[in-house]
Amino acid sequence: MSTLLRSLLLLVGITLAVPAFGNCLTANETRQGVLLTREVPFFSVFYKPDGPGLTEQKLVERNHSLQPVSAVYLHPLLVEKRVGPNGTHELKYANAIALDDLPQKKTWQSDTTLFLNGKKSVSGTTFIRFDGLGEETIASCSYKVWAINSRLELTGLPPIIFEQYYSPELRLVLRSVRLGPSNQPLSEVRFDRFQIGWGN
Repeated sequence: MSTLLRSLLLLVGITLAVPAFGNCLTANETRQGVLLTREVPFFSVFYKPDGPGLTEQKLVERNHSLQPVSAVYLHPLLVEKRVGPNGTHELKYANAIALDDLPQKKTWQSDTTLFLNGKKSVSGTTFIRFDGLGEETIASCSYKVWAINSRLELTGLPPIIFEQYYSPELRLVLRSVRLGPSNQPLSEVRFDRFQIGWGN
């Protein structure tokens, strides 16, 4: 896999917010910021609401070491910028970010341009589609979610496709499945535990 494609997967990779044991996560708690951890392979991410979007800080295990990555989301379903060991990757969208009414509008799309360390790289289109309502149950906690299909197509690169299960109440994606070009599942992200605020 090319370095550019790996970086793009990291840029648009979606994580999920999951309560582990006991009390369920609430919208008021997510406003304080939530630390989410998956034990194996280790993965930790801290989300903090920022207006209509989110900021994200996480540790990713690569080559037997933990590397910090930070990101800004314009909306919990739409990443704008990610900063990591390979530099800054930024996606610029031509259209206004109007995703809170997806159940009514069904689709959203925008011309999209990728910038690497501030320099224009390639362009294409982002497609986001509402596929229905559902419920995600994690441990003993259940949340109403939107089933979302997210697809990024950039010139000369394979499409990056995710199936996302988004809680509008928590404003977090509760489950994310990466799909191949034929919509076959390739990987899934889930966390084992959460903690309100930053900590271990």
